[in-house]
Amino acid sequence: MGFRYWYEGVMFVVIFGALVLVPCFFIAWIGCEMANALGNSPTKSARIQTDACWKVFIIEMVSFFFIAICFHLVN
Repeated sequence: MGFRYWYEGVMFVVIFGALVLVPCFFIAWIGCEMANALGNSPTKSARIQTDACWKVFIIEMVSFFFIAICFHLVN
């Protein structure tokens, strides 16, 4: 009695991993840009942080949407 769905399981792990890794990469990139901008002009800290917050919010909403679609397709 072996596991019959190896291919489907591996594909699910790969797709879900990609759906998690891609937003993490973009969040890290935005964080590095924010840290550089704060170092260059510390007086504009509120504006820089708000700009980064909106970018992070949009990325998180899009990634949640894609993960929800993936969950809906699997079920």
